[in-house]
Amino acid sequence: MYLLAITLGLCVIYVILFYLFPYFFENKTAHFTKASISSLTLICVIYVITYCAILFIPDLEWRNRFLHSLGGGYMAYMVCFIAAKDSRVSISKFSFFVFSVLIVTGLGVANEIIEFIGQNYFHYLFAPHINDTWLDLISNTVGIAVGSACFVPFANFRKNQRET
Repeated sequence: MYLLAITLGLCVIYVILFYLFPYFFENKTAHFTKASISSLTLICVIYVITYCAILFIPDLEWRNRFLHSLGGGYMAYMVCFIAAKDSRVSISKFSFFVFSVLIVTGLGVANEIIEFIGQNYFHYLFAPHINDTWLDLISNTVGIAVGSACFVPFANFRKNQRET
């Protein structure tokens, strides 16, 4: 259930960002294409592989750290990169970096709020102690840093470069 919810969430985030990036930076609308469907498939496959690989970590605490850093911060940053690339928006690397960091940080905080609500009002056990929230946010930040290092160097979203 968790795997399906997060995978679906990443796909919804992709669609929102696909339309948000061009609207925010160029005040125009992007158009969904076959490449967008391929990107959604890629996001699903990479997340499922990442999630399954994380399940092989025997220690539950380390598994949770990797889940929040790779399955959270890194994957969400990758989704930002793919959405910006597919929407063909023209933005600088710095603007992409700042906008993506803010989006992924916001998603990490939203995830912790959902965990809080689930644990306190619906009696799901997400965290054995209060420090888990802080460790999750730190892990998310590590994932953002790794995602930034991996994707910002390839973020050439200038109009004159993509037309060639």
